[in-house]
Amino acid sequence: MSAVAEGTTPLGRLAEAAATLAGGEVAHARRRAALDRLLALGLPGPRDDAWKYSNLRLLGRRDLAPATARPVAADALAMLPARDGTTVVFLDGRFQPSMSTAVLARGLSVTPLAAVLAAKLPPALEARLGAGDGIDERIRLLNAALLVDGAHLSVAPDGAPDQQIHVVHLATGGGAYPRLAVTLAPGASARLIEYHLTPGDAETLAAPVADIELGVGARLEHYAITLAGAHAIELQDVSVRVAADATYRHRHLGLGGQLARLDLRVRLEGEGASTQLSGLLLAEQSRQIDVRTVVEHVAPRTTSDQVYRGVGKDRGRGSYDGKVVVHKGAMKADSRQSSKNLLLSPGASLDSRPQLEINADDVKCSHGATTGALDEQMLFYLLARGLDRDIARALLTFAFAEDVIAKITLPALRRFAEERVLGSLPAAPLIREFIA
Repeated sequence: MSAVAEGTTPLGRLAEAAATLAGGEVAHARRRAALDRLLALGLPGPRDDAWKYSNLRLLGRRDLAPATARPVAADALAMLPARDGTTVVFLDGRFQPSMSTAVLARGLSVTPLAAVLAAKLPPALEARLGAGDGIDERIRLLNAALLVDGAHLSVAPDGAPDQQIHVVHLATGGGAYPRLAVTLAPGASARLIEYHLTPGDAETLAAPVADIELGVGARLEHYAITLAGAHAIELQDVSVRVAADATYRHRHLGLGGQLARLDLRVRLEGEGASTQLSGLLLAEQSRQIDVRTVVEHVAPRTTSDQVYRGVGKDRGRGSYDGKVVVHKGAMKADSRQSSKNLLLSPGASLDSRPQLEINADDVKCSHGATTGALDEQMLFYLLARGLDRDIARALLTFAFAEDVIAKITLPALRRFAEERVLGSLPAAPLIREFIA
């Protein structure tokens, strides 16, 4: 028997965990297929170009088994900003009806996956429960091998305009592998706000996967806020398909976690499709926050715009690895990338790697990346007007982060993000007077 089969490696322990999950013959066959593929590929490592910035050695010391059901404090969600609209809560990867909204907004349907996982599913949904078309199928295979629950969110074109759908992923210890499928019908619009939350110092491993499809002319504003604790590993994988004249906006706030990584793939498949991606990586203490994006311009006259900002202090590490692919035939594609990193401590490290792959003529693509310290001229300007050095540095740091925070259109969420950034800076009350 191999070392993997004996459970002496992370994948071996994964195989043992998958064998204990309930779900019937169909679910076990689905998990076994994903597991066999993952065993053949192996987990990502530092030799993988897509993972060169992410330290996955922590996985070797984590329990990959899905967490068992456990009670949670009634105020577990109290730290989150005010939430209008619909709330869907996952506890350790399992849908929680009692913590979720009972009455749904008009035009929205929520189908828990646990009720259908044991059945043979239509090919389209079955494909979503496998590796799918993410950036790296191994994380998706990890999710598929240990998936016990999830939800399918469907938004109809006659639903409430720009309705808010809040999805809370609450991890309390062990592994969590929820799967989210989101479908917007042609002409539909919504705001999807995901929170990845770990209360306290629980040692967790979460690998949530989302598959999103936008119909013709649909609009989705998608927020992903990572608030995981100091001993949490978060490996998020999101895949988006955008039809003609549809718009997908993604706003990422990496504000927590021992290791937090987002893999985001967006395919602009219809003429006139567009996407705007932005993110703030707050890598402080010994936190590591990584973002990898792949935007594919498949159809003509598609547009993409990416703006990412990283702040590194203490011994924090982070990276933005962004790739834009313009496919043959995607004429008039317009793509922009901007990545800037601010280092506040000598022990911090932030990397940027924007990439372009152009296979069509008559396109407009640009990218830029910088990493450095605070602007000395701006610092001198503030000091010359009587500000204390620490306050001046904090004010410039906040202004740097505001490049991304300003793109948040929900007032409560924007204030929440500003307070989280201010909480890591000195003289927060004084800075609030400047931004009031």
